[in-house]
Amino acid sequence: MSTHITVLALPHMLGTSITLPMEILHAANANLVASHHRQNLFKVTLAGQTVAPITITGGLTITPQTSIELIDKTDCIVIPGLWRNPQRSLRKLQPLIQWLTKQYHQGATLCAAGTGVSLIAEAGLLDNKPATTHWFYFDSFQKHYPKVQLQQHHLITQAGRIYCAGSVNSMADLMIHFVGVVCGQSIATRVEQQFSQEIRRSFESVHYSFTDNRNYSDETVLQAQLWLQQHYQQDVIWSVLASQLQVSLRTFNRRFRQATNQTPTGYLRKLRLSAAKELLQKSNLTIAEISDLVGFKDESYFARCFKQQFLLSPSDFKRSVRGKLFSLSTIADSTSSPGTGS
Repeated sequence: MSTHITVLALPHMLGTSITLPMEILHAANANLVASHHRQNLFKVTLAGQTVAPITITGGLTITPQTSIELIDKTDCIVIPGLWRNPQRSLRKLQPLIQWLTKQYHQGATLCAAGTGVSLIAEAGLLDNKPATTHWFYFDSFQKHYPKVQLQQHHLITQAGRIYCAGSVNSMADLMIHFVGVVCGQSIATRVEQQFSQEIRRSFESVHYSFTDNRNYSDETVLQAQLWLQQHYQQDVIWSVLASQLQVSLRTFNRRFRQATNQTPTGYLRKLRLSAAKELLQKSNLTIAEISDLVGFKDESYFARCFKQQFLLSPSDFKRSVRGKLFSLSTIADSTSSPGTGS
C-alpha cells in the first residue's frame, strides 16, 4: 500500500525545500525496488494552487503536476520554505491555507520547512503547540502568532501530525526519519548514505515532541532514559538502576519494553552507537578510542553492532565523511572546562 505525499509548489519558495525531500523519497522507492522488488511505498505529487508555471527563488520556473483542488485526500503534505518574509505571501495563499486545514482534519500529516511553518500557524493549527521556523524570523513569528510555543533551541518540532523543520537540512533529517518509519531502518540508512553522511543528524537528537512530553505514561521509564542519556559511557548495572528507581529488575525490564518497544540494553546500545557515529564524523579519534569512549569495551563487538545498525563498518563510515581536527585531548579539555557548550 502506497503513502501519498503532496509536495506544494508555491511562488517565491526555496526550490531545495521541495526538491531535496522529493529526491529522498524517490531514492527510497528506488532502493525498495532494488532490494525487495516491492512496489513503491511513496506516491509523490507536485501540486500548486493552480497548474500555471511558478517562478521560484533563483529565477527557476516549475510547473505543478496538478492543483490542490483536485486532491481530495492525501497522507502527507510537504510545505516549502518561502523566500524572505512569509507574511507578504499569506494573503495570496488563503485558499491553500483553507485546503491545508481541511486535509489536516481528514488525517493528513503536515511537514513544513523554515518560513513555510507560517502557513500552518496562520490556519491556527499550531495554537498552544510547539513549532520552530527559520531563526531569522523568530521575533516576527512570535509577534504574529503569540499562541504558538516557539522552540528556538530545536531544529525540528512535532505536535501530533504536525512537524516543523527550521531549515532545508532539517527537512532532510525529517524525510530520512519518515523513510525509516515507513520503509524500515535499512532503507533509510542506504538513502542517507546516498545523499551524504553530513546532511543528517539523529532525528531524536534535534526534535522536540509535544506528544511525548504530554502523554508519556511511565515516569519511571522516563527517569531511566534521562539517566542513560547522561551516563551511557558508564558500565550499567541494571539491578542497581532498578533499585534506585524503586522497582524490581523484572518490573523495570517489563515496563521499559512496554513504554519504548525495546529492551533497556537495546536502548543503551543505540545511544552509544549514535554517540560513536557523531565522533566518527567530527573527530580524528581512532576506532578503538571511540569504542572505549562511548562505553563499548570490546572493539570487535562495537564494530559488529555499528555495521548492523548503519550497514557500514566504522572504518568505512569514517572514510565516507570529512575528517575534522579534534583529538582526544581536545575533547577531554572541553568537557572539563566550565562555561562551554554548543
